[in-house]
Amino acid sequence: MRIAALNIIILAVLASGALAAEPGNAFVSRDLGLSIDVPVVKDTKNPNYQIAMFFLPVSDNFSANVNIQKQQFTEPVEAYDTLTMSQFKQFNMTVLNRTIKGNDLRYEYKGEIEGRTLHWYAKAIKSGQHVYLVTATGLDSQWAQQKALLIKSVDSFAVKQ
Repeated sequence: MRIAALNIIILAVLASGALAAEPGNAFVSRDLGLSIDVPVVKDTKNPNYQIAMFFLPVSDNFSANVNIQKQQFTEPVEAYDTLTMSQFKQFNMTVLNRTIKGNDLRYEYKGEIEGRTLHWYAKAIKSGQHVYLVTATGLDSQWAQQKALLIKSVDSFAVKQ
């Protein structure tokens, strides 16, 4: 009887939400039927890091992906664009599309890496002293089939600070 009463109290506390995890830092995918609490560390010593990476199933020994990076960048967004364009040139990338609207930059480009032609779509958002860079990467040979899904993911990214 005592155990039953204790179980009822525990259930009541759980039902009230008192022991529920805070949903503020959770990744939830209703389509995949999963969720995970995201480990968040306020790292002030290392202002540049990869926040998250999402993968499509492997095809032709490559998994198309979307990744999110946070980069310290104190200069104006135009300087970030200049730096990015110089890096594209340095690595012999072909820029297919480039747009700048306020603090939002978009790039579509392709190039050779380790004998494979890759295709990228990127969104960079300047926010305060940082740039949030979200990049989709896929095989150029599969880009036509994957681009709608990858571009939609990248374009959905928003900084909410």
